[in-house]
Amino acid sequence: MSLSLQIIETMEQLKEMAELEADVWGTAPIPLHQTLTAVKNGGIAIGAYADGKLVGFVYSFPGMQNGEVYLCSHMMGIAKPFRDQGIGYRLKMKQAEEARRRGYRSIRWTYDPLQSRNGYLNLAKLGAAAVDYVENCYGQMDDALNSQLPSDRFLVEWRLDEPRTGERISIAALSEARNAAVLEAGKTVDGWLRPVLRDVDEKAAPLLLTAIPLDFPQLKERNLALALEWRLSTRALFVRLFAEGWIAVNAMLRKGEPVMHYIWVRQEEWLRKKGENDGY
Repeated sequence: MSLSLQIIETMEQLKEMAELEADVWGTAPIPLHQTLTAVKNGGIAIGAYADGKLVGFVYSFPGMQNGEVYLCSHMMGIAKPFRDQGIGYRLKMKQAEEARRRGYRSIRWTYDPLQSRNGYLNLAKLGAAAVDYVENCYGQMDDALNSQLPSDRFLVEWRLDEPRTGERISIAALSEARNAAVLEAGKTVDGWLRPVLRDVDEKAAPLLLTAIPLDFPQLKERNLALALEWRLSTRALFVRLFAEGWIAVNAMLRKGEPVMHYIWVRQEEWLRKKGENDGY
């Protein structure tokens, strides 16, 4: 497969992007007048083309908060036959390259924290950090990927001028953190994974781990009640962790396990160690 990445900026290219968006999400795409206006006013859209056909895209526009301008990455979609081939990673790296060229220092976006594929890409591969939790961020959504559950989201920040966040966590610290898992997955009588909270001395722990199902979409499709339990259990826990000063800075997969673990550190301690160029 010959894959190329290109900036999307013409009306014809944006029409292709809208068609792929509709196919991925199974709903009406963003209007062309909106995407065209965005890319002509500081926004960045990038397409992944396989043998000349658009098979993936990432779409973003300028944002500002507390006087800081950043790139808001709103949507990334990959055609189903081309998923799990590293295209999302390549799109995000190209997005970062173009963002730096245009003067952006950070990129922010949201994603469903129960989607392990997105979590691993965002935190483990790109080196971004989840810095906040938004309950039912987009309200009730009726597209193919988000229907039937509250649209809770992690808010992610990717600082383009700083080292990857998770790289400062040592192997020794991760080994110790195995005893600091505040959320694990237990099996129900019919074999499904259910959230299990554990009592951990969080004040003494330098790191925390929280598990999520590796294949949440399948769980949601086949056991909606249990999927809702995961949503509400993780919501309560993650909201509390952020309120207490923790942030999620990496994600870990263990061979053969049906879960992914988020790795959490205290933001104040993280910033201090970053300033000292030290690690955990």
